[in-house]
Amino acid sequence: MSEYQYYEWQTIDRPLNASEQREVGGLSSHMDTVTSTQAVVTYSWGDFKHDPEKILLKYFDAFLYDSNFGMRRLMFRLPKDLVDVSSVQPYLFEDRIMLEEHGKYFVLEIQLNEDSDFFEWVESDSVLGQLTPLREQLLQGDTRMLYLAWLKVISMDDPEEMEEEFEPPVPTGLKKLNASLQAFAEFFEIDSHLIAAAAAASKNAVSSPEPDLESAIAKLTRAESDAHLLQIVRGEPGAILSLKKHLSQLSGGKPPSQFQSTRVARELFEQAEKIEMAANRKAQEEAERKRIERLEKFAQEDEAHWAYVEKLLEQKSGTTYDEATKLLVELRDMSEFKQRKNKFIERFKNIREKYGKSTALLERFRRTGLL
Repeated sequence: MSEYQYYEWQTIDRPLNASEQREVGGLSSHMDTVTSTQAVVTYSWGDFKHDPEKILLKYFDAFLYDSNFGMRRLMFRLPKDLVDVSSVQPYLFEDRIMLEEHGKYFVLEIQLNEDSDFFEWVESDSVLGQLTPLREQLLQGDTRMLYLAWLKVISMDDPEEMEEEFEPPVPTGLKKLNASLQAFAEFFEIDSHLIAAAAAASKNAVSSPEPDLESAIAKLTRAESDAHLLQIVRGEPGAILSLKKHLSQLSGGKPPSQFQSTRVARELFEQAEKIEMAANRKAQEEAERKRIERLEKFAQEDEAHWAYVEKLLEQKSGTTYDEATKLLVELRDMSEFKQRKNKFIERFKNIREKYGKSTALLERFRRTGLL
């Protein structure tokens, strides 16, 4: 199978102008899409000849890479003045969750690389659009994306090597993930049981009242107002978000809270295993409940089913043999459940005597355990 690689960049703070679109379009003859807000290039053979991070830094705000050989990457270009490095630092992990400074920006990169059978293949063309809201959430102090990435990293390696890894601060709101966080967890295939184990120490998110923007704007000094207006008019990266954060602070808004945990990865793994076992038990109980319900209903029309089996067998075709065999399996299961096994044995014996000359039918009986 040939290698498949998917590269996508998107703008968030400002669209590309016509000149920039031409420059991006000239980066590769394989470019599938170039618009004022997006660029997509795919390869089934060969590779992109440029550094995706440099393209991100020059033109875009978000980047996603996917492949069919086990590597996935997500990068965000972040205005340096809006990043609280101290809140990001605890979640960083060498070569996998990285924050690097580039002039007036930071680049946050999440890169996971495993064997080709590690990730389920997904259609990537709509994924980045679902993930871009995470950038603003992070800049507003929401570290749930980083925490989820950390969970994925510790679950990828040998658990014995990672079990004494201390847990970083547990963000508020892990019990109820928004759509972009759910998409993130799905794209990187983060174990839902591990998320549930982690969420046990996470406080519920509390809806904050909408800030009184008029009062907050009135508190801005003339110099602050002028500075924000200039940033917006110049189209500076993060200008709107910078103003929002300032107004939120003036309104008494606070970033999402965190819980400083003392748990280690081993405790999370153990709790996740318990949660998974409980979920499996519940699923088995529900499956058994449905099976009993189905068998009870099936038993109410016992004679009709036997009559239909004979009608199907009279037609002597592969399709009707398949359907009849399936019905006989159901009748056998129902007879065992209702403690009528002797009755089934007797009636099945009659079926074999009447239709047993067909080797194709007998083979179906053997395959399904009827013989």
